[in-house]
Amino acid sequence: MTEALAVALAYFIGAIPLSWLIFYWRSGGQDLRRVGDRNVGSGNALREGAGWFWGHMALLGDVGKGLLAVSLARWLELPVGWWMACGYVVIVGHMFPVWLGFDGGRGAATAMGAAGAFLPWQFGITMAGGTVAFLLFRIAELGIVLVAAPLPFLAIAFDLPVEAIVFCFTAPMLSGVKAGVDRWQRSRRAVRVESAPADDAR
Repeated sequence: MTEALAVALAYFIGAIPLSWLIFYWRSGGQDLRRVGDRNVGSGNALREGAGWFWGHMALLGDVGKGLLAVSLARWLELPVGWWMACGYVVIVGHMFPVWLGFDGGRGAATAMGAAGAFLPWQFGITMAGGTVAFLLFRIAELGIVLVAAPLPFLAIAFDLPVEAIVFCFTAPMLSGVKAGVDRWQRSRRAVRVESAPADDAR
């Protein structure tokens, strides 16, 4: 029962559309899914007008969702396999939030936070390094790579359970898959829009 509750909470934590809500508020009611690259993530919110401060608050919130979901499983003293389950589910919640008709973001920041919950103090160090790199070079992708890329190797170095190692390697891949699916769907929509006049003419 406790395990099922933890997994359900993980989904609903992930499904909180923080970036969408912040952008909706900051933009005067615009839908983040209709602007920029149409991704319901902090990067799109930042680029399209949420503002530097609130855009980064959205990013930290998305990271925090992953941290919180896995940390709940830890605090409930569940076996590490359930930490892993909660980590995957919180990412899925971010990608497919019930509140937005299952049309969510790619989950990179949430995956990063979930992975970080497996090795908290090491994550604090990589987070600090990634933050410094971002502040120096203003390249968000560089900061994310410096935070997330060392985590699986740190999990190995500190002899964490195999579930933690597998999760740290695989969680970022979910974001890559979602990004690919999103690009494919956008290209299909673009083709349909371009072909619509020809179809109407017939």
